[in-house]
Amino acid sequence: MAEINITPLTDVCLVLLVIFMCTAKFLGAGESVDVDLPGASTAQPMDDVGGVPVAITDDGRVYINNIEVEPRYYVSAFQELASRGATTVIVSADKDANYGQVYDVIDAARMANLVSVSLAAQPKRLRNGTNGRR
Repeated sequence: MAEINITPLTDVCLVLLVIFMCTAKFLGAGESVDVDLPGASTAQPMDDVGGVPVAITDDGRVYINNIEVEPRYYVSAFQELASRGATTVIVSADKDANYGQVYDVIDAARMANLVSVSLAAQPKRLRNGTNGRR
């Protein structure tokens, strides 16, 4: 009686499992919070500076390193990131976000000794179709 050799099938299944596990890890790595950034005619593209991303939505939610954080934990979250070697914070605040809340986040970052804070903006299009840079 002939037997079916399942070794090649097992090999293929294990390879597919490894590929799935590796790609699943990277699919979530690029996720970020969707905010409508304000425009600025002087906005310039930043290279990947490796800063801590902070997003502030128009409804008041704050995400530090893509994790939603309550106001009372801002300083401790920044202190944890500073202890891991973070030095820069990049704040991406929605154009309709509360200015006081943006300032609270920046103040919390400075209290945790993260003094390099950048505000993200998108290039503003002028009436002539250019973005204002030369």
